[in-house]
Parts: sequence; C-alpha cells; structure tokens
Amino acid sequence: MHLILLLSGLSFQFSHGLQPQFVFFQTPKTWSEAQNICREQCFDLATTHDMREMETLLEVVKDKYDDAVWIGLSKGKTRRWRWSLADDDFYKEGERSYLLWRSITDDNCAVFSNGKLNMYSCETNKYSVCFDATKQGADQYILNTQRMVWTAARDFCRAHYTDLTSLRNDAEYQIVQQVANGSEVYVGLFRDPWEWSDQTDSSFRYWNPDMLVRTDSTQTCVAMLKVNSGKWGDRACTETHPFVCNCIVKKLSFIKLRISPQDSMLDLSNPSVQADILEQMSQKLRSYNKTAGFHLKWRKQSDGRVFTKEP
Repeated sequence: MHLILLLSGLSFQFSHGLQPQFVFFQTPKTWSEAQNICREQCFDLATTHDMREMETLLEVVKDKYDDAVWIGLSKGKTRRWRWSLADDDFYKEGERSYLLWRSITDDNCAVFSNGKLNMYSCETNKYSVCFDATKQGADQYILNTQRMVWTAARDFCRAHYTDLTSLRNDAEYQIVQQVANGSEVYVGLFRDPWEWSDQTDSSFRYWNPDMLVRTDSTQTCVAMLKVNSGKWGDRACTETHPFVCNCIVKKLSFIKLRISPQDSMLDLSNPSVQADILEQMSQKLRSYNKTAGFHLKWRKQSDGRVFTKEP
C-alpha cells in the first residue's frame, strides 16, 4: 500500500511576459552567492532579452561600480543553436528550430547559400542580411555588402535596423535567397553554451566585440565590465563583484499536490529529497514552456514541516 501525502504548499513564481525591474546590489559576492541572494530577495540574477532591456540595465548600474557586475549568464555544458533576434513573440511554434542544413561542421555561426544553411567560422568576413521589423514584406530584408565577421555584422544590423535576419519558414528562406543574389551571407544563427540562471531561453548577447562568439572560455560566469562600457566578459565565478537582480513583481501561485511514493521508506523530511522533487517538477514545467522563467520552492508550515500525512 502506497503512502499518500499532501504537500503543504508549493510556491510557484512565474516571470514570463512581465517587465523586469533591475535592482543593483553593491556588496561584492561570488556569482553563486549573488544568485542565492537574488532568488531569496527577488526573482533571480538579471536576464536581458533585447537591447532595450540592456540599455535599462546599463542605466541602473551607471558609474556605481569600479570593475565588474555579475549578471545571470553562466556557461553550460552543451552548445545550442540560437537566433540573434531573441524576441519570443517573433517566433511561432517550431520556427526557431526550422533549420535546413547543407553542411555540418564544428563551427559556431551560420551562412546562408543557395537555399540552405552551412555551419561556418564566425571569424570569416562575409556579406550579411539584416532584418528591419519596422518595414513590411520583402522590404524587411536588407543585404549588407560590407564584409564583416559575424559579431560585427550582428552589431551593424542592430545599429541600423533590428538584427541579423532569422529564417523561420520556407517563405523567408526564399526571400533571403533572392536578397543574397547568389552570395554567401551571414544570418542570425549562432551556437554557444551560455545559459541564464532563471532558465529563460534568451539568445540576446552583449559581448565585447573582439570576443566573437564565446564558446571556448575557461571562465564560466559573466559580468558587465567597466573597461568595456558595460559590454560583457567572462570571469571566474569565485571572484566577488556587485550584482544585478531581476526583482520583477512575480506572479505567485500556490499549488497543493498529493504524492504517493513508491518507496514508503523514503524520508520526505530530508532536504535533499525535497530538492530532488523540486528539480523533477522544474524539468517537467520546462518541457511545457521552454522560454518562461520560474522558480519553485516549498512553502513550509508554522512548525517547519513541508509534508502532512493524510489520515
């Protein structure tokens, strides 16, 4: 007979679609310490989705720091393909992953040529195709005939238009083929291993331009750097720096659940067991919505217990 238990409450904080409120903490901490403080007092370390949010973040820190400021980006284990244009509303289901490859290599940027994508070195000077969200139809796609490395092409497109172009469907592949007019061109596709602390799938990057696409660094945490006017650089996670939290006004939900452990000897008062349950639930939630940020934690009773055995 299974042991049936009632969870006293699961606090579910959900951030997707809400405006971030960045708060600067000046007391230097390691990256992990900063992450813990942000999760306890706010939502998480700061995440940025676009240049508008990045400009807000730059305004928040201004000249209040001397060297570096932690944000919520750290290095994961797997390189993933992403589009430079990070706006969630820009993509319908399946459009981010509609990648028609011709060549598969170990390179981290993509060029478009004759209707297909090719993995290519980010350091090669190429033409590129920009996207302008203020225009309509074919006028949204602009050929940049200045030969640039991928990061320079991205910054050019962001400065003059919206971003490097994405390829979401067959129609866009055809339009870009016409715009490219036979040339190999950079598009907004790149891959790297960097992940946001709040699990938001934002592909926005603000690296110092000479860092290109960051994949080989041994330093695994990211900070805004004073010497680079706030552009990002990687630092050892054990260094202590001020940090920025996203103190968004969270949508807070409480969920009550019954669980039936297969092992009736399982100690559900054990903090490591409770942490494992939260992690399994987090993974399940992420499988339903890969772009949302959220944070789960147990809501304890007045006596400190999380679980109550049903009669």
